[in-house]
Amino acid sequence: MDLLVAQITADLRSSDALRQSSALLQALQQCAAGRDVSAVARTVATEILAAPSSAVCKRLALDLLRALPLPPDLLDPLLLSSLGSDLSFPDPDVAASSIASFPSLPSHLLPSLLSSAHADIAAALSSPAESLRLAAVTSLSSLLPRDDLALMCSSNPSLMAHATTWWGRLAELALDSADAVAAAAFEALARLFQELDARRMSRLAGDKLVDGEGALAVRAQWAADAINFIWSRRNMLSARSMVMPVERFRVTVYPLVHAAKMVASGAVNTLRRIARPGDTTIADSVESSAEKLVGVSDIVSHLLPFLSSLDPPLVFEVGINMLALADVPGGKPEWASAATTAILTLWDRQEFSSMRETIVRAVVTNLHLLDLGMQVSLFKRLLQMVRNLRAESDRMHALACICRTALCVDLFAKESVRRGQKPVPGTDVISLFEDVRVKDDLNSITSKSLFREELVASLVESCFQLSLPLPEQNNSGTESRVIGALAYGTGYGALNWTEPALDVVEVCRPCVLWDCSGRTYAIDCYLKLLVRLCHIYDTRGGVKTIKAGASQDQILNETRLRNLQLQLIRDLREVHTPRISSRLIWAISEHFDLEGLDPLLADDPEDPLNIIISNMHKILFNTESSTTTSNRIQDVQSVLICAQRLGTRNARAGQLLSKELEEYRASTSADSVTKHQSRYVLQIIKYVTNHPDNRWVGVGDATGDYPFSHHKLTVQFSEASAAQDRKLEGLVHKAILELWRPSPTQLSLLQTKGIGALHKDLPKAYTLTGSSDPCYIEAYHLADPTDGRITLHLKILNLTELELNRVDIRVGLSGALYYMDGFSRTVRHLRNLVSQDPIQSSVTVGVSHFERCSLWVQVLYYPFDGSVGSADYEGDYEESSQMMRQKRAFRPELGEPVVLRCQPYKIPLAELLLPYECSPVEYFRLWPSLPAMVECTGTYTYEGSGFKATAAQQYDSSPFLSGLKSISSKPFHQVCSHFIRTVAGFQLCYAAKTWFGGFVGMMIFGASEVSRNVDLGDETTTMICKFVVRASNESITREIEYDLQGWMDDITDGAVEYMPEDEVKSAAAERLKISMERIALLKAAKPKVPPAKTEEEEEEEKKQNEDLDEFGNPKGPSTLSKLTAEEAEHRALQAAVLQEWHQLCKEKAMKAHVVINRVITKCNYYGTEIFVETGVAEAQGRRRSSVARNNRWGFSPLHEGGTRESHGESRWRVAGRNVQRFQENRNNQWTRYGGDGGAEEGGRGRGNQRNPNLIQINRHGNNKLVWWMEGMEKERAVCSRVAWKSSRNSIN
Repeated sequence: MDLLVAQITADLRSSDALRQSSALLQALQQCAAGRDVSAVARTVATEILAAPSSAVCKRLALDLLRALPLPPDLLDPLLLSSLGSDLSFPDPDVAASSIASFPSLPSHLLPSLLSSAHADIAAALSSPAESLRLAAVTSLSSLLPRDDLALMCSSNPSLMAHATTWWGRLAELALDSADAVAAAAFEALARLFQELDARRMSRLAGDKLVDGEGALAVRAQWAADAINFIWSRRNMLSARSMVMPVERFRVTVYPLVHAAKMVASGAVNTLRRIARPGDTTIADSVESSAEKLVGVSDIVSHLLPFLSSLDPPLVFEVGINMLALADVPGGKPEWASAATTAILTLWDRQEFSSMRETIVRAVVTNLHLLDLGMQVSLFKRLLQMVRNLRAESDRMHALACICRTALCVDLFAKESVRRGQKPVPGTDVISLFEDVRVKDDLNSITSKSLFREELVASLVESCFQLSLPLPEQNNSGTESRVIGALAYGTGYGALNWTEPALDVVEVCRPCVLWDCSGRTYAIDCYLKLLVRLCHIYDTRGGVKTIKAGASQDQILNETRLRNLQLQLIRDLREVHTPRISSRLIWAISEHFDLEGLDPLLADDPEDPLNIIISNMHKILFNTESSTTTSNRIQDVQSVLICAQRLGTRNARAGQLLSKELEEYRASTSADSVTKHQSRYVLQIIKYVTNHPDNRWVGVGDATGDYPFSHHKLTVQFSEASAAQDRKLEGLVHKAILELWRPSPTQLSLLQTKGIGALHKDLPKAYTLTGSSDPCYIEAYHLADPTDGRITLHLKILNLTELELNRVDIRVGLSGALYYMDGFSRTVRHLRNLVSQDPIQSSVTVGVSHFERCSLWVQVLYYPFDGSVGSADYEGDYEESSQMMRQKRAFRPELGEPVVLRCQPYKIPLAELLLPYECSPVEYFRLWPSLPAMVECTGTYTYEGSGFKATAAQQYDSSPFLSGLKSISSKPFHQVCSHFIRTVAGFQLCYAAKTWFGGFVGMMIFGASEVSRNVDLGDETTTMICKFVVRASNESITREIEYDLQGWMDDITDGAVEYMPEDEVKSAAAERLKISMERIALLKAAKPKVPPAKTEEEEEEEKKQNEDLDEFGNPKGPSTLSKLTAEEAEHRALQAAVLQEWHQLCKEKAMKAHVVINRVITKCNYYGTEIFVETGVAEAQGRRRSSVARNNRWGFSPLHEGGTRESHGESRWRVAGRNVQRFQENRNNQWTRYGGDGGAEEGGRGRGNQRNPNLIQINRHGNNKLVWWMEGMEKERAVCSRVAWKSSRNSIN
């Protein structure tokens, strides 16, 4: 290595430019390989920078010095002195090399360099040397649009004036005689326009992240001036671009088109107002509409001949920009047609084959600009092109555009016909998808293509988006034109969207026959749309007539839906998978018109009802299907519910289904749960059959719900097909939402909402130094998740009264941070710090993975710098060891530095997260599969009641959530929340993803406790929160668990205090101990229980005390009650039941349907939910009940004869056995009650009939239905007699 360095040094000291350039290239190669060649730095500085032999050597020398790990206090003066002297160098190539190095300089060097060299830069822009002008234009076009420089201009008026002058000169150089200079000037203007909207170059600059919203006004002023210049001289610029070579003509297209579009749409006026937000004297442009249209037409005429060019990139560039011009007010469809045709010719060009996704995206995004005939003619070709796209995101976006275009064309054509225009053939959805290959793909059963599933899902989701209210648009543009076409087609009607949706369900009908290897998402989408249409048109009531008030369109649509239902019923026989069969039966059974069936065809196998029931039979008795074709638990449940709905609506269906269910109950295919459910369904069908006039309408009412998408009923097993369904759903939803509900761009926000729409609060700055330190330092950071980088911004303030000649800022890294330039630029040297004058500094680092990280700032200042002598660095570079150079940097001449170690600046872990939007069901499906978990407990206090709580409760926010308010501003998506306000309890669910793709889910459970601290009469309560975090990677939870208090501080801004588990347990034990002590005191205060008496003694004592008061005197009338609390509660409950019964009887005359049923009255019995049941009349839908004949109880209103007390008592004994049965079967989902009650009575009345009562028990055991059997025997008989008398009077 030493020999190589010596050889490079010898070549650099020679006067031969070729040897010097080769030596510099060799040194750069060694630097790129990671080898240290710092020893040649001194030779480069003295031999090349001082007297360069050529411009190439000068440029290579600058690149080498920047690549070497030199201290900034050595490198920065070399760069500034070298670049400043070279700008006035006689050789224009050397000056050009110097000015071309400006964009690569650190940001802190730019203000001083540009301010001192502004005259030289202006001279370079006007230089007669073409190379110097080209270098100046290229350098400034890369430097000026950047965020950091625009921000400097916003705070530096002199620099702003210089930059504005340079931009004016750059615009004039677009007319330069040199083609290269003119092309570079056009490209500079294009960069300015693109940076204003997308800010791409600021992201690619890689220097640092700045809070550059203040730079927006600066760039807006530059862009407005450039647009005015281009528009005023558009003819000259067009003529200048025509004499350029074809390869350079492409860069002139975008500036001309963008300026014309901004002027024609009026956006330039918005830019002027943004440039001067407080100036109200700014007037809009005075160009007339005719002048704007003529100007746009001139530019289109200028570009049109180049659509037939042989250069594919030029054709694409011209076509894209002509489509943009066709979208402005006054644009013509002919412009879009010519551009689209030219772009489509590139599809078969071999040299442009890699850009096929770009071609399709460009065409489908602008399909709405074409006339109807052009859209129809292109539709089938675009479908074939989209099928061949490789990238899933591009294919989904193209499909979403095509589906939206199909709906737009259909709606627009039908509305035009309604308004008297000539119909355009082939504009309906069915005709648009009549392509042979598409039809073959849709009708194929076992095709392996995913394209057909994507097409069906995109079509259906587009229909659902069309059913939603259209978004409001206040500005012109692509989205407003599409929304205008949709609004024209729908007429803002609530149901006009159903007409193209009917075409969609007819086109996609073959999808129910597909065998998709277990995937069901596309079929679920289709059936969901079918159910929604049937529910809207109420197809279960048959096709309406004109006499009933139906319109011709409604009759036609209902007829089409009925024919489609009949066709789907016939297709049931060809559906091979039980999973799809059960879903199709669900979609049809609820909305099919059973009353319209021909009774003469009841025995015909082709009868729709017979086909449905035969397929239900197959599903019930199918036990051999694999998990990819059947989810038996779900399929059987859905078929039983469909049987209930069909049987309660039609008598013949009830008879057939009763037979099927009885056979199923007796077979071995049914388990205990489905047997109970089958019996429940049978009893409902039996009751409705026997009481056709009193049946409850809610039993068979249509809901219009399709619960089979995994948002409600999910497959609980990890299947590959389910994962593919979720992936397809995510892609389709993302493409649909990006198209129908796009996020507004920066410029559109400015046009619609003004400059205030982009206002962002500055990040909070943290102080890193103490109160007595000589320097004050505060810092804040900005993060960019896309590039994975963080910029730390420092503000340094000299608090001493002295002027510090030199201050060094060092930044160390810990954790996952790294310097993005490959080596540590850890030192920033500041010169001449004046007292109380703030200095800005910044450092940009990258983040490699999810880990706690910090930046450690040290300040080294030299109070005696310059007192002994200036530092002499001669000979420093000859040492080969970097450590020796660092040691020699601290010379006695500089004085000993005073080192100020600041507090570390910690990057919050939450900063490395991004919100992840997902549905609650998707979240809870993903939650148990996350392998890593960490739990912790935290507490905070809030005001429970009183004045302080009232003041704290603002905007209906819960006061007990006060400690968690800051989570809403953190990068978490709140999936769902559950609140129990009566006891101040809650559950919050959040979802997020790390910058690097890991999933993080967090649940917060809260429970409030009243504390002992009472402040001025206001109750202060303590909220105990349980934080449960689960992640897809154990490293994520390990970082969170490392510092739990730090994690809580990050997400709650220090509002929640962490409690270790031992403290939680000790606090709970203490509370339990206090409660036990209080219970012990209460027990001790109770008198001792006397010895138990025999039954005879109790009866005698009871008889003696019945007529005596507490003083032994004969008892008279009294208002005092001797009932116990339990007896009083029982009597109050009975009174409430009877009162409810009388109230229902009063409302009986106003109800359409009344059914004799049970009312389950809920009460709270010592904190336990108890349901008391008695015979009452049930109005439609008022309470949950069991539908059955209630003829077993002695006090039943259905009992035809009188009742006796012994009769009621025997029924209570029967109920006692039922309670025991409930105790034995309480873990089952369906539990039945009753038996052959009345056996003791020997068949009296109807007591020997089987009791059909079935009670549905919540599977998770949250609620229980309990028979209330307690009370005195005397009260039972009284209650029985009173209930019977009341019911008999009401019925009479």
